[in-house]
Amino acid sequence: MKKKLLTVALVIAMVFAMAACGSSGDGDAEKTYNLKFSLAVSENNFQAESWRAWAKAVEEATDGRVKCTFYYDDTLIDANAEYQQLVGGVADIADVHRYANDGFVISENWKSITSGVPEDAVVDFSYKLFEEFPEIADEYKDVHILAQGFNGGTMYQLLTVNKEVKTPADMKGLTIWCEADWNGFVKNCGATPVNTPFSEVYSSLQKNMYDGMLIPTETLESCNFAEVCNYCVKLNLCYTSGAGHLMNLDTWNSLPEDIQKIIDSEEIRKVVEDANVNGFKASEEGAMEWAEKEYGTKEVVLTDDQRAAFIELVQAANLEKAKELDKKGLPGTKIVEALAKWSEEWEASKK
Repeated sequence: MKKKLLTVALVIAMVFAMAACGSSGDGDAEKTYNLKFSLAVSENNFQAESWRAWAKAVEEATDGRVKCTFYYDDTLIDANAEYQQLVGGVADIADVHRYANDGFVISENWKSITSGVPEDAVVDFSYKLFEEFPEIADEYKDVHILAQGFNGGTMYQLLTVNKEVKTPADMKGLTIWCEADWNGFVKNCGATPVNTPFSEVYSSLQKNMYDGMLIPTETLESCNFAEVCNYCVKLNLCYTSGAGHLMNLDTWNSLPEDIQKIIDSEEIRKVVEDANVNGFKASEEGAMEWAEKEYGTKEVVLTDDQRAAFIELVQAANLEKAKELDKKGLPGTKIVEALAKWSEEWEASKK
């Protein structure tokens, strides 16, 4: 009798256990995930719009199981500790600066070694770099990459106060503000680079302390540089898009496999990658039109040969920076040479 009762009890326990497992599975299928998404840019920035489009696509593809709450202007995480706070779980998704002391030795120099690629290849080449060079992917082992869309298709131009530039020789003797990533290129052009705080740039241009700056066209309007720069020289300097944005690894691992597949799908990735590139182009064109109309800013369009002369100096600067990575046992020169080869093949295929 006792054996029968024990057997019945075991059967009942097994039934409840199986039911519990089934319930857990159903629960996962119905569970919703509200992800905290931190952005450094403002709400009306085109990159913010691109990532909201991505979030909407993810929400629709998961039937509402994944939603994002956005925090702009680094209001969720500390701008001075973005990566550490993302890894620590303060945010589920964030765009973060990549510093060598956080393990991003190659990525910290991304702009300095990947510049000069064709504007319509920035995303494709970024994927190829991750495929060809495992050292790059290894820097992101503690996070999950959502797309190759970190820089938003950014393109740099030369804004000058009084001089119309068409060749590198025209830059000789000029003082040009730029991010430190461009110092080598500016020097190769015979100019002097300066990297003072951005807040000082406008007044320095206004006082003719600087002759120009290397920066996207959209700043003619967004920063009112059209008031102090008479020329916009279309160098069209692009660098590969880079990994971004990034998801906390614990958050990623907590998501069901079907949701992970949706987020990692080419269709979802392309939503933000394409939106970034198109959004940036639209902001550039709009700003140029505005500057021409409001201040008479002249757009200087280079010939293929003129631009090629600038690209050659960009690639030379890239190789110099790459040597620093080589000394650390990283494939700096190989990355630069690969990009130069891919760029040449890409341009040839377009002719």
